Amino acid sequence: MVENLRRELTTSLVITARPARAALWSSSVLCLLLAVYFAYFCYDSIAVHYAPDDMMNLAYAWRRPSSELLLAPFMVWRPFYRPLAGWVYVPLLNTFGLNPLPLHVVVLIFLLTNVFLVRLLAKLLGACEWAAFTAALVAAYHAGLSNLYYNTAFIYDALCCSFFLAALVYYIHIRRHDAVPNARQTALFLLLYLFSLDSKEMAVTLPAVILLYEYCYGRPIPSRPKGFLLWLRGPGRCVVPGGCLTLIFIAGRIFGTGGLAHDPGYVPQYSMDRVWAFQIRCFSDLFEKWEYFNRATVLAVWAAILYLAWRRRRPLLRFASLFLLIAPLPIEFLSGRAGACLCIPLVAWALFMSVAFVDICGAAARILAREPLLRRVRRRPIAAVLIALGLVGWTRHNAMLKRAYADPAMVDFAPVTWTAIQQLRALHLRIRPHDSIAFLNDPIGKFDMEFIAELLFRDHTLTVLLNRQIPLSQLQIDQAGHLIDYRDGHFLVVR
Repeated sequence: MVENLRRELTTSLVITARPARAALWSSSVLCLLLAVYFAYFCYDSIAVHYAPDDMMNLAYAWRRPSSELLLAPFMVWRPFYRPLAGWVYVPLLNTFGLNPLPLHVVVLIFLLTNVFLVRLLAKLLGACEWAAFTAALVAAYHAGLSNLYYNTAFIYDALCCSFFLAALVYYIHIRRHDAVPNARQTALFLLLYLFSLDSKEMAVTLPAVILLYEYCYGRPIPSRPKGFLLWLRGPGRCVVPGGCLTLIFIAGRIFGTGGLAHDPGYVPQYSMDRVWAFQIRCFSDLFEKWEYFNRATVLAVWAAILYLAWRRRRPLLRFASLFLLIAPLPIEFLSGRAGACLCIPLVAWALFMSVAFVDICGAAARILAREPLLRRVRRRPIAAVLIALGLVGWTRHNAMLKRAYADPAMVDFAPVTWTAIQQLRALHLRIRPHDSIAFLNDPIGKFDMEFIAELLFRDHTLTVLLNRQIPLSQLQIDQAGHLIDYRDGHFLVVR
C-alpha cells in the first residue's frame, strides 16, 4: 500500500512538473526573442553622436558639488532639474570622458529593462502570454518614438519610465493576491516612485494610476468617509503618501526659485486647441500614421477604445484605456510634446492594443476553424499563426519607417556639436588649475561651447569666456591663458 501511494505521488509530481517546465521554456524563448528584436532595431544607435541638449544637461550635473549630486534626488522639495540623471552622467563622464557610446549603452539598458517590465505588467494585469509578448514587442521598438532610441537627451524619459513601471509592477504584484503593503513595502514603493519623479515630471500620474488599478481590479472603494478612511489604511495605503510626495514635488517646481515651471517652455497652455493639437500628434505617433489624424479621427479612436473597454467586463482593457487617458496629462498642455515624450503613454497604448489584437485574432480563429478545410486544425494554432503574421507585419512596418526616417537622422546627428568636440580635443591644450580660455569666435553661437570646454577638460577651476555671447574687453582677452578663434571651419590657437 505504501509503495502504491509512493508511485501515485511520484506520477502526480511528474505530471505537474511537465507543464511548469514547458511554461518556463516557452517564457525563456519569448524573452530571448524580445531581446533579439530590441537589439536588431537599436544596436546601431550606440554609434550616434551626442544630442545638442546633452552638453547643457551634462554640464548642469557636472557642476553640482558631490554632496549635492548625491543628495539632490532625496530633496524633493528643492527644484533641482531631474537630478537622478546626474547619477548616470557624472560617473560616465569621469570614467570615459566626453564619449557618447557609454551613455547610449546605459540608455539602451534601461529601455530593454522597460520591455521586460511591460511584459511582466501585462501578465500581472491578466493578459495571456501572447498578449503580454505583443505588448512588450510594441514597447521594444516603436517608430513613432524613434528619437527615444538614439537621442541621448531623452535619457530622462527612459529613466522615468523604468522606475515608474518598476513601482507599478511592484505595487500590483503585492495587491494581486489582495495583500496590503506593509511599512517596508510601502517605503520601497515610494523610493521607486521618488526616483521616477527625479527622472522626469511625467511620473506625477502614478498615484492616480494606482487608484485606477484599485477601481478596475480591487473591491469597490467605499464612498462614506469612515469606510474610505479604513480603505486608505488598508488597500489604499500607498495612495496618501504617494499623493503627498507628488504635491511636495509639484510645489517645489512651481514655488521654488529657478523651478521648471518658470521656464517659458514649460508653461502650460490650458485651451481646447492645445488639447486637440496634442491628441492629434499623440495618436499620429502612436499609430505611426502621421498624415491621417484630425479631430474626427481622434474622436473615432477614443469612441472605439472606450466601447471595447466597456462592452464586456474586461478589467485590463478598462485599466489600459483610463491609463492612456491620464498618462499624458503632464505634457498635454505643453507645446510641441510628442515622440519620445510618450514613453509612458506608449505602455498604456501597447497594453490596450495587444489585448485587443489578440482578441481579434482569437475571434478570427474561431470563424476559420469552422471552415471545411480547417476543421481538423484546432483553434489555438490558427490564432497563433494569425498573431505571428500580425507581428511580422508590424516588424516590417517599423523596419521600413526606421530606414526612411530614423537611419538618415542618425548618420550625422548634431554635426556641429560633435565637430566642435573633436576639433577642440585635437588642439591638445594644456589646462592648468585656475586657467582660462577665451573664444573669440565659435561654430555654435550658444553657451554650448562653454559647456563643451568644461566637460572636455573637467576642471572646476577653469574659466571659459565666449565673445559671441558676452563681448570681451581687451583686458579679458589679454589676461586669457588660452585664446581661441574659429576660422574657415576650424579652431585656431591664437595664443
